[in-house]
Amino acid sequence: MSDTTWEIPATARTGGITIALGCQSIAITQGDVEIKAMKEQLGELADKLYYLDMAFQADAETIVEALCSR
Repeated sequence: MSDTTWEIPATARTGGITIALGCQSIAITQGDVEIKAMKEQLGELADKLYYLDMAFQADAETIVEALCSR
């Protein structure tokens, strides 16, 4: 049985990203670099990625408030 994968296209500054879903983990790969997160880590990883996404979309005051409230 093969993993389920999603491809995120390359941008002008970085290569594409592949996210592979396994039974107990996910692997995020870009080029030769792979990060593996176990299912126990996914909630916190998702929270951090959400706040980082907010940081790129919000003004500086909102970013500081969000990061300090965690």
